[in-house]
Amino acid sequence: MTTGKITAWVVCLMVASLMPASGQDVSVSTSHESSTSTNGKQTYRWSRSGVMTDFTIELRGKIELTDDDKDIKSISNDGYLEISKTVFGSKRSIVIESLGDGKVKKEYYEGRSKMPWEPNGKTWLAEILPEVVRSSTIGAESRVNRFFKKGGARAVLAEIENLKSDHVAAHYANLLMNRPVPPNDYALIIGGVSGKVDSDHYIAAFLQKHAGKFMQQKGATTAFFNATKKMDSDHYKTNVISSALKDYQGPSENLKIALQTAAEMDSDHYITEVLTALLKQSNLTDDTLTELINTTKAVESDHYRTVVLTRALDRPGLSDASHKRLLESVKGMSSDHYITQVIQHLMDNKLSANAMTDLMGVLSSIGSDHYRTEVLTKIIERQDLGEEHFTKVLSACGDMSSDHYKTVVLIKVMSKNVSQNALLQVLNSTDEINSDHYVTEVLLSAAPRVKNGNDAIKNAYRQSAKNISSETYYGRALRAIE
Repeated sequence: MTTGKITAWVVCLMVASLMPASGQDVSVSTSHESSTSTNGKQTYRWSRSGVMTDFTIELRGKIELTDDDKDIKSISNDGYLEISKTVFGSKRSIVIESLGDGKVKKEYYEGRSKMPWEPNGKTWLAEILPEVVRSSTIGAESRVNRFFKKGGARAVLAEIENLKSDHVAAHYANLLMNRPVPPNDYALIIGGVSGKVDSDHYIAAFLQKHAGKFMQQKGATTAFFNATKKMDSDHYKTNVISSALKDYQGPSENLKIALQTAAEMDSDHYITEVLTALLKQSNLTDDTLTELINTTKAVESDHYRTVVLTRALDRPGLSDASHKRLLESVKGMSSDHYITQVIQHLMDNKLSANAMTDLMGVLSSIGSDHYRTEVLTKIIERQDLGEEHFTKVLSACGDMSSDHYKTVVLIKVMSKNVSQNALLQVLNSTDEINSDHYVTEVLLSAAPRVKNGNDAIKNAYRQSAKNISSETYYGRALRAIE
């Protein structure tokens, strides 16, 4: 193949690549929409640019279209509409101006030459106007009013399905909500709009804008929270749910849908925002609150999980079921610091026997002797321990490696008015302490009660003292009960 033929062949390929396929619009590329105000008059501009194609529209005032969307019926006083389209360098444009009293002047141009309106201009407007109104917000208000008058919300939703962008669809949806829509249609509208609009930004803005209406109707509330589950962005989900919960007074059952949405989020920060917003609700049932606490298991960060759990504990009258779920969540945490924070907060209330049993199961999750000591001393200080739980506290104390911390816990026990049997268990626990100094500290703290105790108590004291190898410490311990 010669060089000339190769060059011609390449040029043909380049031209072909710029040509549209059958039925394809080469202009589809980027679009822009804006609105400005001058002297109280709004001017709307829309443009779309593609390969070898430019399409621009400028509008001032309000327009009303014919029922077939192929012509302009009217423009508000002092208004105008200018449409211009250039394809491969060939330009056509239409200018329609208001003459007042409902009259309009229509002009059509090809290049710079003015051409007859009929049939040239009218035919071209009829060809492009249906595409224009479905690609932009031009004539949106009159179209929504027209469809709503004919078939209510369903008719408007059917047209929304035909719109070309999320921005335009959301605009129509907002105009629809400005019409006298029956509340029973709210759920239908939410479902239709969330099914059409892909952008989290636009669907979130729509839901937030009309949350006040949607939250007043049970079915709409359910649809509202379900729509948030379809979003990809945790940020938008959180904004929508939080705004809806501000003044929500509806059924608590609907809040479970918000919980399901939160559980599916990836961001601990946003899960926490939703859960803390829910905790502000005054109408949470115990069942919903228990489910909320259970949802904290989806929070990987111990910090954020602690934020939610401590706020949940601030609510009065938590049930055993709620305490159980809370302690299950705590057991899944890895930080001794945060585990301790939650349990110490939990100790602000008296726990039932069942809750105490669940709490004892969490103690093994605390590896640090320091933090385990903080928890054990708080339990001893705040809770009424039965024999079973007292034994478990001593067992958890004995499992620690530090004699210092074992001593702190056992002396704390001695500060309480414990039974003779409990005192006996404490004395026997000194077998777990290796240091003569710390064994002596425990025995000295027990000595005042041992003096008044029975023979079994005194014998247990003396037996513990025999574990002391230092004659000095041994003597101090025995003299304390003489």
